[in-house]
Amino acid sequence: MKKLFHFALLVACAGLIGSRPALADDGGVSVSVNLIPLQKGRLPTSVTTYGRVVPSQKARKTLSAPVATRVGNIEVRQGEMVNKGTPLVTLVPSPGTRTTYRQAELALKVARQLLARSRQLATAHLETAARLAGDEKTEADAETTLAMLQEEGANGPNTLKAPFDAVVLHIDASSGSFVAQGTPVIELARPTELVFKTGVVPAQAAEIKIGDKAAITPFGGSGISHGKVVLRGSVVSTASGLVPIEISLPDGPLLTGEMGKVVINTGVKQGYIVPHDAVLLNTSGQTYIVQSIHDVAKLVPVAVITSKGDRDLVEGNLVAGAPVVGTGNYELSNGTRMRAAGETGGAPGSGSASIGKGRQ
Repeated sequence: MKKLFHFALLVACAGLIGSRPALADDGGVSVSVNLIPLQKGRLPTSVTTYGRVVPSQKARKTLSAPVATRVGNIEVRQGEMVNKGTPLVTLVPSPGTRTTYRQAELALKVARQLLARSRQLATAHLETAARLAGDEKTEADAETTLAMLQEEGANGPNTLKAPFDAVVLHIDASSGSFVAQGTPVIELARPTELVFKTGVVPAQAAEIKIGDKAAITPFGGSGISHGKVVLRGSVVSTASGLVPIEISLPDGPLLTGEMGKVVINTGVKQGYIVPHDAVLLNTSGQTYIVQSIHDVAKLVPVAVITSKGDRDLVEGNLVAGAPVVGTGNYELSNGTRMRAAGETGGAPGSGSASIGKGRQ
């Protein structure tokens, strides 16, 4: 009886061992996956970045102090729209400038007296023609100097006016302050000549060309404005580490200083088109996809060139004609046996990634 019991126990254990599912490496049960045909194709490429609306360089104009002066009344505020001819800032000549003007007036008075005397002497043949010509030049130079000082406002208060319809960008002086000749006082810009200014890393800049179309979406605004790349810098800014990019804007919808996102269309590239969920990421940060080679998994490193919607354009050493694994790809390792789930397309399924592999 005891021997029969031992025999029955051995038979039962053998049955349990035989009922265990075989591993894929042993040629047993394979993983059910969704296979997607590998196909070449093309997708549009783009660069997405962020920036703000600014006046173009040619739209800016800085009004400076024509002579050493004191800033009087400031009639406008920063950000204000002004019409052509609007008074902006009143400048009052400094004591030194007034002195220079009085000296110029005196110099002209003396030059005229000397010229009159030289002409009288020349009439009496008591003055040489060379001396008379010298006095005439001295008088002409004195007239020119005085006229220039008058034009610059050295003879009294001078009001700077808007030379065109403009927006006030900056006011660089305060009322009552003294400024030297040539010091910027106020900066204006034409409101109709705006650009979207941004910057990109050098690798992205290499993809961008003058004339590339772009779509600008303002933050917190509605609608999209369309423009073209009008500047792609050839040097990296030391301040930002980026290559400057400027995009033309249509008149009207955007304001100076507004911030937003821009998508620059840079062309079309070729490669293999796969569903986005077919691209995985390993623990080293390498993107890869899984192909089915005679029902055996092969992990192939790829580079993602661009994406559009739920499709990625990739390149790598892919096996032509071998399908890409969709659903179930995160469960696979090199050499895992697979069986098709009966589907050839559709969105890949979801699930927990195994250690070391996961969805991109």
